[in-house]
Amino acid sequence: MYCSSCGANLAGNPAFCNLCGAATGLPATPVAQNTNSTPGLVGFSPKISDPSFEVYSKKSNRYALFFAIGLAVIAMIAFPIYGNKSGEMDFPKSLFYGMGIGGMFVAIALIQTIRKNTDKTWDGHVIDKGTYIETSYHNDSRHSTRTTVYVVKVKSDEGKTKKHKWRNLPGLYHYYQIGDKVRHHKGFSYYEKYDKSGDSTILCIACSTMNDIHMDACKRCKCPLLKPVTY
Repeated sequence: MYCSSCGANLAGNPAFCNLCGAATGLPATPVAQNTNSTPGLVGFSPKISDPSFEVYSKKSNRYALFFAIGLAVIAMIAFPIYGNKSGEMDFPKSLFYGMGIGGMFVAIALIQTIRKNTDKTWDGHVIDKGTYIETSYHNDSRHSTRTTVYVVKVKSDEGKTKKHKWRNLPGLYHYYQIGDKVRHHKGFSYYEKYDKSGDSTILCIACSTMNDIHMDACKRCKCPLLKPVTY
């Protein structure tokens, strides 16, 4: 069958299009249930206090800074070379441009690190989610590119709303459902779900990798998966 919204070829008679997220009108496939210990998968996990999360966060900040410094060095080398070969920019003007661009990379990395360090843990709910098509036109205005944008909105208990977008890939769009109670943990991007009892997979808060619900540690970064200690 084909999606009536975007025309994608759909396999397996899904309830939603895996490209644009539009409803197909077919009944939803039941979510695989965790039958071993369902009650134990309700509640926020205290495992976030495990030292491995702090270690992972520090390493991420350090790698981001090293990467930004590397880009800065490349910019300071590349701009003078380009300016000399093209004749468009004389030295030392080309070097100053390279230093400016490189400094911008480093500044962005430092700002992100500061934001993580000043971040706070807060609770909220998923209040809305949806998709839309974004069209961008090329220089000749006759050709365009269509991009499917997936959006999830989370509202904190203090009333602030945060919007997450993924382009062309659903990302975590299908993981969160409207009404889910969630917790944002300091320094990380996404959210721990309060009720995981109906899930067959679980998100690693540290690296955002999806794991089987029965696993205790992330298959990628080895940080503990946030399940209540009673599980």
